[in-house]
Amino acid sequence: MPELRTGTEVIVASPQCEDGFTRIANEIMDALVMRSLSGQEFRLLLLVIRKTYGFSKKQDFISLTQMAKLTGMSRIRCSQVVNSLESKKLLTVTQNINGLTKEYKFNKDFDEWITIKKKCNRIGKVKRTVKENCNHKRNIYKRKECPPEILTLSELLAQRILQNNPRHRELSNGKSQDCVIRWAADIDKLHRLDKQTVEDIRMVIEWCQADSFWKKNILSGAKLREQWDQLYPQAIEKKGKQSRPAVTRNMAEIIAKGKEAMNAS
Repeated sequence: MPELRTGTEVIVASPQCEDGFTRIANEIMDALVMRSLSGQEFRLLLLVIRKTYGFSKKQDFISLTQMAKLTGMSRIRCSQVVNSLESKKLLTVTQNINGLTKEYKFNKDFDEWITIKKKCNRIGKVKRTVKENCNHKRNIYKRKECPPEILTLSELLAQRILQNNPRHRELSNGKSQDCVIRWAADIDKLHRLDKQTVEDIRMVIEWCQADSFWKKNILSGAKLREQWDQLYPQAIEKKGKQSRPAVTRNMAEIIAKGKEAMNAS
């Protein structure tokens, strides 16, 4: 039992209901005991209950300064905890017309509470794993209108990879469309952000998937973009060698006749 010392006199705390009490249903207390809440969340929730039910009110205006003073937390931390409790449906927060104060109400319908443990940041936003985040970005790209020329390039890359390896892990088991969409996002960055033309990207895809070394290493749109600075010069060099005009028999005859004419003169 807590004691208060005043000089040599010991005063024992003796709270009585006659001095005031907070009326709350046992069902709510049982529900709170069973919920997974942090210590700060529980402290701030009790404060709201005290300021509302303790004064026979359903809701009340409570400033962050008052919360900080009564809970011992900073105003910023109080705001973060309030956001967390609001996201878990334990508190209802209503902003006043002037926007300076907020009204807080405890939600006694415990069936609406969302207190399952999730990886949340301080503003109550659920954190995603790396895989979930990649899938989220992929789904966003799906909802956007994918440029047809970019989708065609992604499909071309998938076709060439599958030709080289018919047992490709992703392309051969029904996930080819997911690959095409995912690779299209990387090829779009290569075109839109890195300023590479559609014709150059198509040329490099065709070349690298015919090259004995690169066809084993360029197996996605991300790898294509990552190795672009090495792929493009080699592809241009190879294309340049192939595009040099060959000296034909007719051309050789023309040159020979020209030399004869010069000698005769």
